[in-house]
Amino acid sequence: MTGTTTTPLADAVALCEQSVGYALDNLSDLTDADLDRPTPCPDWDLRTLLLHLADAADALTALVTTGNLNLTTTPRPHVDPGAAARDRIHRLRDTLTSAAQRDQSGQTAEQTRWATTAAHAGAIELAAHGWDTSTARGADHQIPTGLAVALLDLSRSLIDDDARSPRFGQPVQVPPTATPNDRFIAFLGRHPAPRA
Repeated sequence: MTGTTTTPLADAVALCEQSVGYALDNLSDLTDADLDRPTPCPDWDLRTLLLHLADAADALTALVTTGNLNLTTTPRPHVDPGAAARDRIHRLRDTLTSAAQRDQSGQTAEQTRWATTAAHAGAIELAAHGWDTSTARGADHQIPTGLAVALLDLSRSLIDDDARSPRFGQPVQVPPTATPNDRFIAFLGRHPAPRA
């Protein structure tokens, strides 16, 4: 009998891959007019959020390869923010996929830990900002249920109240009937969009 075994890194990369798909769906068909829209992130328009997403993906890619996480803001006055975010997200996904493949053939424990951390952080970051992008554009593109449930569980295990600021706000109260999407984003300090 044969079976498929996975590693914690492979599982983390698979989760991040789902968030990559969700984020990229929300980054498609952006227009110049969209870039000035406000987002659920206070004081950020969509242009600022997309450039942050590109910078975050760059930082997580560096974490996979070097073990260092330094989120810096790179001035990009003449760059298409949507294209920059999509490019960096693809690069992060490719780097994580390569790390998962190397994990099966002798990657060091330290390198595996870096990549697992990056995949977990990327899964949360990409899904949250994918939702921010959808919301800014007036859409109601919910995070898929299974992904939202997994991300909420992961977020609860990684984010404690002492480590929230400045990346996350305090959790927002939602009713017991809230969707997994709404419970996840509320845990990160965002207010779910009202529904009819």
